[in-house]
Amino acid sequence: YAIAEAGDDGSWWISFPGRDGIVSAADDAKQIVAQAQDALESAAMHGGRLPPAIEDGAVPPTDLTDFRAPAMVVVIPFAVLASATAE
Repeated sequence: YAIAEAGDDGSWWISFPGRDGIVSAADDAKQIVAQAQDALESAAMHGGRLPPAIEDGAVPPTDLTDFRAPAMVVVIPFAVLASATAE
């Protein structure tokens, strides 16, 4: 999952709690999932640690007061391909 926070101009800032180095931005809400997937793919390709998956027990936050409002939790479908982790 990711947290998407609204920017002043209709854009969205995307972050992954617990993984400060993985961030992205989307021009509008329709692009949040694609931009988040690109950030995860880039992290995987460069040997970065990916955020834990919901399937592995990660629990999305229910309190978003630490994030800029409006903020939302977004479930990001993502599968690490063997070619992305090969060196």
